[in-house]
Amino acid sequence: MTVEGALARARAARRIGRVEEARRVLGTALAHAHDDPDVLVELAEIAYESTEFDKALDYAGQAAVGDPESAGAHEMIAKASAARGDWATAFAHGDIVVRLFPDDASSWLLVAWLRAFGSPRDAVRARAALSEAIALSPEDVEVHRSAAAIYARLLDHDAARRHRAAGLEIDPTQPELLYLQARSEFTGLSGRTAAVATLRSLLAQTPTYDFARLMLAEICWRALMRLAAWVWVFAGCVAAMGIWGRPWLLRLLTVIFIAVLVRAWTGVFGALRDQLPPDYLRARTSRRPAVLLALVLAVAAGATVVVGAGAMWSADAAVVRFGCRLLVLGALGAALAHLLIFAAWFRRGQGDVPPEGGSGFAGRQLVVSTMVLVPVAVIVWFVRGWTRQPAVAGALSAVLGVALLTFLIEWIRELRPHGPVLRKPRVFVLVLVLVSVAAATTAAVWSGGREIDDGVLRSRAVVRAPAPSPSTVPVTPTPTLVRLPTVAPVPPMTTPRVLPMPTLYVPSYFRLPDVGRAPIVTPDR
Repeated sequence: MTVEGALARARAARRIGRVEEARRVLGTALAHAHDDPDVLVELAEIAYESTEFDKALDYAGQAAVGDPESAGAHEMIAKASAARGDWATAFAHGDIVVRLFPDDASSWLLVAWLRAFGSPRDAVRARAALSEAIALSPEDVEVHRSAAAIYARLLDHDAARRHRAAGLEIDPTQPELLYLQARSEFTGLSGRTAAVATLRSLLAQTPTYDFARLMLAEICWRALMRLAAWVWVFAGCVAAMGIWGRPWLLRLLTVIFIAVLVRAWTGVFGALRDQLPPDYLRARTSRRPAVLLALVLAVAAGATVVVGAGAMWSADAAVVRFGCRLLVLGALGAALAHLLIFAAWFRRGQGDVPPEGGSGFAGRQLVVSTMVLVPVAVIVWFVRGWTRQPAVAGALSAVLGVALLTFLIEWIRELRPHGPVLRKPRVFVLVLVLVSVAAATTAAVWSGGREIDDGVLRSRAVVRAPAPSPSTVPVTPTPTLVRLPTVAPVPPMTTPRVLPMPTLYVPSYFRLPDVGRAPIVTPDR
């Protein structure tokens, strides 16, 4: 078999998903034609698509040595170097491709991609390279596909939408454009329904398109994780209303929250059953005990939070404290359910794990939750002294801390330090972020528990006067006591005081004997 025949057969095998057959054909061709640049470039592309970046760089380097003007070799060196984090080498070989083939739109697209996704990002050069590529091939669907992806990276969503529409007008079945449209619908206002419909039509015409299959799995798993997240939302809202709200308002809003929680749960399962292919959800839940356990935990956590919300209505302070503990316990159960579903999604060998792993998704949810939950927790903690029930602020702080700590654990689990992450400055920043978030979440949970136990709770119990006695025995009225003014006591006498005796003029027939000091008058007869 000639080299051209081997290349054609290998490319046909790759198109239908038979990668190992393509490797075998190319290996046989390479054994007969040593160091053939075209065969080496084809092997480099297969290795790159299989995330074997070191092998791809090795094959492409050999091809560049055999043919220094091979655009495919320099392109693969640039892509493999970028995947390994060596952006300087990637930029250099991208510029070589443009110098070799300045009239080829793909050369400019490579430079635009490197400048948009590289480090440091150069948006000006990326836009300039895109303009050159579009001017060279305005009717090429691949140009519009690449332009849509690069403009989305540059956060120019209007330009990305225009190029998606232009590309789909040229080829309505182009897989990459349909995938980009589904991704835009899922993250935009169109929602999950439109994205799933686009993905199902894409998989119907291209069953081997892995990115569409992985995105469908992402939609399914993220919907299941929302079951646990709704428990956090419910517990947080009940705690917030318990801090400031009056009892009648808390009762009303708790009933509304319960209705919303039940509707959200039933809506998740109903929407997934209607949107996903038949038995798609069952295949991902019934065959995995961890997922079934997570669903049971989520339901139990929701029931615990509902009971805790009912206890918050009580006028007894002890019952309110018990309700706060139930809210935190329900949040912990939801956290365990969230962790189990996350681990089931990103379990290796299940076929639902994206090439970059789960660190990207976990990192995004950690950043967003930190930006939202930390300010709320700090504000509530400092103003709790002016609230109606300060101790309930501990329950809210603990619930927010549990949610944030869950996202942190998931990010640490999926973090795979490699390549540029091993550089010292990045390691220092990474460790600093981990320690800071871990300390903040741990402090929130610990201090929240202390506040529940020791914080101030104002009892809403009404004290009523005792009813009058039904006895018929008359009750003697209690006399009214009048407080008299206090008279200063007479100082004690230290020495006896002798009063002068006045001269008495009495008749002679009276005898006046003296007995002691008091005169006693006695008749003489």
